[in-house]
Amino acid sequence: MSTDATLPPNDPQDPEPAPGSALRRLRAATEAVAEPLVEGVGAVIGSAIESFRESSGRRARRLGRLGREPLPSLPDLYPDARRARPVEIGLRTVDVAAIRGTAVGGGDQRGADFLPMRKFRGHNWRARWQRLRRAHDAMIDLPPIDVVKYDDGYWIIDGHNRVGLALYAGQVDIDASVVELIPPGGQRTEPLGSLAAQVESSRPVRGRVDAESALE
Repeated sequence: MSTDATLPPNDPQDPEPAPGSALRRLRAATEAVAEPLVEGVGAVIGSAIESFRESSGRRARRLGRLGREPLPSLPDLYPDARRARPVEIGLRTVDVAAIRGTAVGGGDQRGADFLPMRKFRGHNWRARWQRLRRAHDAMIDLPPIDVVKYDDGYWIIDGHNRVGLALYAGQVDIDASVVELIPPGGQRTEPLGSLAAQVESSRPVRGRVDAESALE
């Protein structure tokens, strides 16, 4: 008997089921399901390839253009946020795309890529940036950023450089310690973190970069 794993159609070792048989109906149903699945997998692979292409060049150019525009500022865009009630939510993994800008001063000195504009990039910042990049390349866990949530978006208190690094690296999400700002008459939209999660988040994380040596 042949050991060839790829048998041609109608091979005597793999006879075609008789018309109308249960086996033939099952095969037809299987092929009908398999075809869109294969097409779907092809679409996913195509999307992944397109994303990779964007990350290799277009992303850097796109973010470079954003870096020439001032970073949106929560106090400037939403003055009423000062009257909001802060509620500590805890650790969350948030979408990088949902981070809109800064919650502290100095937004006019940072670009919309969350990094300082070129004229504000001193030697100390460049050294910190290189340490961040080395930590990222070594897959070292970085501390969560600190954000406030307001108007269905996140605004950075601490961690602008880490968000900039995530953007340039094509990172989809990032760990964050979240405080939600609830306007007068409004309601909380985030579930509160559990006590166990808060205790766990306070423990040292293996490989974390020291905040004073590597972060802003």
